[in-house]
Amino acid sequence: MALTGVKGLQRWCQIQTEGYPGVEITNMTKSWRNGLAFCALIHRYRPDLIDFHSLKASDVFDNNQLAFDVADRELGVAPLLDAEDMVALATPDRLSICTYVSQFYNVFNGLNPMGGLGGVRQTEGAAACPIEPAAKRPTGKDDGASAKSGSKMPFGRGSGQASKSPASQPKSTQPA
Repeated sequence: MALTGVKGLQRWCQIQTEGYPGVEITNMTKSWRNGLAFCALIHRYRPDLIDFHSLKASDVFDNNQLAFDVADRELGVAPLLDAEDMVALATPDRLSICTYVSQFYNVFNGLNPMGGLGGVRQTEGAAACPIEPAAKRPTGKDDGASAKSGSKMPFGRGSGQASKSPASQPKSTQPA
């Protein structure tokens, strides 16, 4: 059974950031506070944008500011959070984190960051953003499964399973 909603989004984030040192997504609040998870998510798909190995968990403000600036400028993901709040709040706002992270999910699946079909500016970097994640994770392990597993999304569009609406399913010719 596929996960949906916030649990599905959290699971997708866990899969995308697996193997990144200092990143363990156990919730959609405190796990994001030090900014490493945001940076790892960006690095997973666009390693050219962030030098993940140069980051330190203790640099809460700088990590978050880097992620928010890069996401806005290069991916077209509008900043819904600010680095000052991530420093000031022991527990960041769950709804803000979920909304912000869902924009990454959309971008990395070739969708409009805000969902829907239009109205949000797409930067050149966002349009060119690969749907497939970078082939290697930062651990240096390459079991051949990392690139393959990254394309399977545990919820919503891009889950790897075709959505079948009743109208798109073949009609049965046998009596019920």
